[in-house]
Amino acid sequence: MALNVPVREDILTSWQRCVVAGLRPDHFEVPYQPDFDHDGPLRWAAAPILDQVADELEGTGVGLLLTDARGQIVDRRVADAGILTRLDHIELAPGFLYGETLIGTNAIGTAIAQQAPSVVTGTEHFADALTSMACAATPITDGAGEIIGVVDLTCAAEDFNPLLLPFANRAARDIGHRLREDGTARRLPARSWLSLTDTERAVAHLAAQGLSSRVVADHLRLPQPTVRSHLRRVFRKLGVRSQVELARVIEQGAARARTIAAVDDTRQRIERDLHDGLQQRLVTLGLQVRAAEASVPAAATELKWELAQVAEGLTDVLHDVREISRGIHPAILSERGLGPALKGLARRAPVPVDLTVRVPRRLPDRVELGAYYIVSEALA
Repeated sequence: MALNVPVREDILTSWQRCVVAGLRPDHFEVPYQPDFDHDGPLRWAAAPILDQVADELEGTGVGLLLTDARGQIVDRRVADAGILTRLDHIELAPGFLYGETLIGTNAIGTAIAQQAPSVVTGTEHFADALTSMACAATPITDGAGEIIGVVDLTCAAEDFNPLLLPFANRAARDIGHRLREDGTARRLPARSWLSLTDTERAVAHLAAQGLSSRVVADHLRLPQPTVRSHLRRVFRKLGVRSQVELARVIEQGAARARTIAAVDDTRQRIERDLHDGLQQRLVTLGLQVRAAEASVPAAATELKWELAQVAEGLTDVLHDVREISRGIHPAILSERGLGPALKGLARRAPVPVDLTVRVPRRLPDRVELGAYYIVSEALA
């Protein structure tokens, strides 16, 4: 630190916080945590903004970084090999924490500490190891004004340009706007769980338990980058932005599956009771009435007629019960599959129907039944 030159008030206040935290200028050690939210809502919202800013900064020797609310770096965009080497030298890379009370005055940690944009150049850094660098950072806030991350631009001290702060301000504002807009506008795509592959579903279930990508990779015996790629696709397909939202979606899906299973079990029980109970009783009663009709003397024409009417009525009721039973679970669906069942619906429809069915094989019972009822309701 250079104390023989005028120091800005915000930098002096930051130095004081560093001293209170027990830091020393000659001691520089950046904490590292391997597990962090690689694919959470912050990175999702920031990705297109960072892409655009990185393109604008190409060739300027400036590194672009994104951190969470603690100052842990979650993304880094660097096109210049020279600045990349310098950033690696000071461990300004994903996973490392640049909180002010951890490593001293720096734009990331100081922006979080003072909850406002921060510029730190050269000897304004508290740690001697950082005095060759310059940085400008702006907090990203949510709708309630809470800091959820930081955008930081870092370069060599001799390359610092005051315009870096407006770049950081704009990027932070755009990311925050995208997050807030996303929180109110996005909705879970209907039945998007069906779009997941088996591997993506396995990754989703493990990630929803709060496991890190490293643990998921070990469990599934997959490379960690592959797991992260799968998880990004899961987030995109399900319309979620974090493992917490993913867990909620999976639990909602499990609850729906339990409800469907309960309804299906009830449907099968009613169908079985109608077939094995009521239908058999009606058949037996019909036979008994026909037998009684046959035993009546020919002279008792009125009684014969009444018994015949009762028998016909029982036959009609039996027909209705069979129709109800088929409506609960159409026999043709169970016996021949979805294609023939849908063709039967089309033939009986009150409107002209142009039907194209491409189902190469039998599907699970509940899938076929659900599709059948969807088409039935659409035609009705």
